[in-house]
Amino acid sequence: MSPLEFVAILLISNAVQNSMNGGDNSLVGGIILASTLIFVSWVISVFTYRSKKFSHLVEGTPTVLVSQGKVVERNLRKERLTESELRSLLRKQGIHHIAEIDSAILEADGHLSVFKPEEKAP
Repeated sequence: MSPLEFVAILLISNAVQNSMNGGDNSLVGGIILASTLIFVSWVISVFTYRSKKFSHLVEGTPTVLVSQGKVVERNLRKERLTESELRSLLRKQGIHHIAEIDSAILEADGHLSVFKPEEKAP
């Protein structure tokens, strides 16, 4: 599930809660609102699939945080990560020293991909 789809689900649940719990909104209004949100989510997913520029704008791009065993400070600042947060993420993957890895990439979905020197493609 992409972050956009997750946000759409949260918006739908918030939109229909009033019509489900007897609030001021009608059930039909809640269904129309939920249908509109689902349609908008679908349109955005189609645009992100068909347009690389739109995909980069909405979903983001991967960022290299470690290159050749050295921290890329500019990219850490861009992602608003401290070096201690990066070290914590690396420890969760069993890496205790930054020099042990060749590169670390913060993916657009928020996961950290770590590559050790022996994992490099020939």
